[in-house]
Amino acid sequence: MKLTFKILICLSLLLVSCTNDENTEVIPVNPKSVTNCELTIEPDTLVSICANGTDFALRNEIITFASTFYSKNDSPADSEFFWTIESGNMEIINIENSHDGFMAKSIVTVKFNFDFSGNGIIQVHASSGNSEAFTELFVELEQI
Repeated sequence: MKLTFKILICLSLLLVSCTNDENTEVIPVNPKSVTNCELTIEPDTLVSICANGTDFALRNEIITFASTFYSKNDSPADSEFFWTIESGNMEIINIENSHDGFMAKSIVTVKFNFDFSGNGIIQVHASSGNSEAFTELFVELEQI
């Protein structure tokens, strides 16, 4: 009887130690999400911006979009990004900015709301010192 009791206690401890922390939420990465936008900089380029992301989204979907900004006369560490929803029922839930070498980068996470009907426009505006640029992304409702 004592042996059975000890085995049960060991199994209970093993099960408890292997369970996931209830406060940890794992959000799967959406295959439509991007985290990079490639800019080709020519020697005479003063300011340039790009934005990258999907063209189609479903209702209630969460997707990341990326932007890269270059300003020849300004430090990328001084760059600021401003993401706005110009149209479409979606919301910005997170923005992460960084700089790498001579370019500034930004990743925005967007939630497409339950009543997203398509024709959404996401605008990104970047500035550093006296330089600024903007571009837009157009997202339509994905038909399934």
